[in-house]
Amino acid sequence: MNAGPARTGRTANESEQRQNVVGQMRARRSAELVRRSKTREARWRQQRFSVPYRTDGPKITLGVLWFAAIVGAMRVSPFAVVAVAGAVAVVAGTQAGHAWTQHTLADRRVSGLLAGATAAGAAAGTFGLGVALAVSAVCALIYSAFGVPHRARNADERRASVIRMTEVTIRSGLPVGLAAGSLGALAGWFPEAAFALVVLVSAYETGDFLVGTGSANAVEGPVAGAVALGVVGFGLFLVLPEPFDATTLPLFACLTAICCPVGQIAGSAVLPRGDAWAPAVRRLDSYLIAAPLWLLLL
Repeated sequence: MNAGPARTGRTANESEQRQNVVGQMRARRSAELVRRSKTREARWRQQRFSVPYRTDGPKITLGVLWFAAIVGAMRVSPFAVVAVAGAVAVVAGTQAGHAWTQHTLADRRVSGLLAGATAAGAAAGTFGLGVALAVSAVCALIYSAFGVPHRARNADERRASVIRMTEVTIRSGLPVGLAAGSLGALAGWFPEAAFALVVLVSAYETGDFLVGTGSANAVEGPVAGAVALGVVGFGLFLVLPEPFDATTLPLFACLTAICCPVGQIAGSAVLPRGDAWAPAVRRLDSYLIAAPLWLLLL
């Protein structure tokens, strides 16, 4: 007569035990995620050229919007590409300059202006980009020479301050401007090649971010990005966008797979430290080496 209540009691106990086991598993998994997060953040702080994977904010949404904007601009004209990429370069230069304000006499407005001016030179093609790059470097030197003297106590300090300020201003503005301008100039010369570059870099960044955010080391993300780039590169190989052929496209895809992680490290070198807040710089860092090389080699 008591078999029913006893069986019900055992079922309730078993259900409670299963819930306890599930709760313990979730707690261990949560603790492991926290441990990995702390390990990653400690590595970012300790390593000068670390590449952080920030998960706060709409990262995926912004990435999709960037891809849609730059591809849409390619459908319009090379000038639209220069405008879109140049706008991002202005923000990147401003954020990089702001990151340096705690370390030196940097001016984020100047670095943002130089980034935009460098990128805008691509509207006149490769020659215009080169001229804009040189003029921006000279302007950085002139600005530093006139901006430092009244703050220096002697000639030696003035000279050191001018050199330091020039170096930081150029570092903050010109690399991102060159990357954006190279993308715009490439779109003017070879629209299909520019599209291929964006697709390959976007594939790398997707794989890198999805795997890198959950990795405790700095290797798994770039490896996953290279694999994703290879998959997309195979798709491009089937259609062979101009001016590529069956030999050059795989070579450029391999070159991009190398340049993307190197560009991310270069993005850290642009900033005072790898984990400095500069999301627009991180939006362009994979292009810092790849875009100028594509423009040069094509």
